[in-house]
Amino acid sequence: MIKNALLIALGGGVGSACRYLIQTSFHNKYPNLFPYGTFAVNILGCLLIGLLMGLVHQQKLISPQISLLLIGGFCGGFTTFSTFAYEGNTLLLENKPLQALLYLGLSVVFGMLAAYLGYKLTRG
Repeated sequence: MIKNALLIALGGGVGSACRYLIQTSFHNKYPNLFPYGTFAVNILGCLLIGLLMGLVHQQKLISPQISLLLIGGFCGGFTTFSTFAYEGNTLLLENKPLQALLYLGLSVVFGMLAAYLGYKLTRG
């Protein structure tokens, strides 16, 4: 259990640092236009987690420990949006389209509402 947590922490730290570097470079190049950095990180993270999903589930080319390091750690630290996409895809792959739609839709709607509520609560 501790070893797994350390793998997640190591991957997450590297993923977070990579996210910061990419977001900052996009923001410096394209300030105030659109959150290109976050968009790029989210899409890149989704592509990466999809590739890793294929390697883990289809070809068994990645060990469980490396999977924790790369999927749970790196991708999770790089962007939680990739984990969101992974979980939505997992529901689709399990032939649960209604649950996938509910998970995706409710996560976006309630996530936006929760962020708005949190902001309003600090504004008095």
